[in-house]
Amino acid sequence: MTAPFTEPPVTEPPVTELPVIALHGVGRTHPGRPPVVALRPTDLTVHRGEYLAVTGPSGSGKSTLLHLLGLLDTPTTGRYELDGIDTGTLRDRDRSTLRGARIGFVFQSFHLLPHRTAEENVLLAQVYNRTPRRDRRAAAVAALDMVGLGHRTDALPGTMSGGERQRVAIARALVNRPSLLLCDEPTGNLDSANAQAVLAQFDELHEQGYTLVVITHDPAVAARARRRVTIHDGVLSEAEAAVQ
Repeated sequence: MTAPFTEPPVTEPPVTELPVIALHGVGRTHPGRPPVVALRPTDLTVHRGEYLAVTGPSGSGKSTLLHLLGLLDTPTTGRYELDGIDTGTLRDRDRSTLRGARIGFVFQSFHLLPHRTAEENVLLAQVYNRTPRRDRRAAAVAALDMVGLGHRTDALPGTMSGGERQRVAIARALVNRPSLLLCDEPTGNLDSANAQAVLAQFDELHEQGYTLVVITHDPAVAARARRRVTIHDGVLSEAEAAVQ
């Protein structure tokens, strides 16, 4: 009988030569008459410390790719390895465990609980990662310090600016020290000043060695990444090299 998959506690980003993301012919087709091909078989490798932007028009397959990379959906073809782990061999519960330990999400709409403080919103991410209760508060405060919000730990989302709320969401994504920071239109609900502040935060995280994948339709956001790929009609292709 196969032993259940258990994710060891992660205190630092894992150090390994394996790619964070390795897609081998990964595709996704929605059943129907006729079937709808959302992502055609795709190869993609993202190494540790890369900063990648994925661009494309609405309906191109960006959201499908996001869901596959985030282990929210499973491919209908191909193999997805996250940190060298073949995710297609895992049970649903094990996929959830891996997702909680290795992937941090940042969404356009923040997804903060309105009646919880900044600290509590960040702390809750550790519950699903089985972080010991005695360690959660210190880790949450450290993550908020990392994004410049150590002075706002007791603030409710309704009292914060859009930029502050997104930085709380980034702190929540970082608190478990993930291998991958996966961002979906992270500046879509922000004014230009707050958007620039969030992008500056991403630059800092990249310099610290975090692996970032940003899904965006905004060319200005994509331009901040060091590498870009595009999706059109479910076909992924490498874009021109980003200007350093």
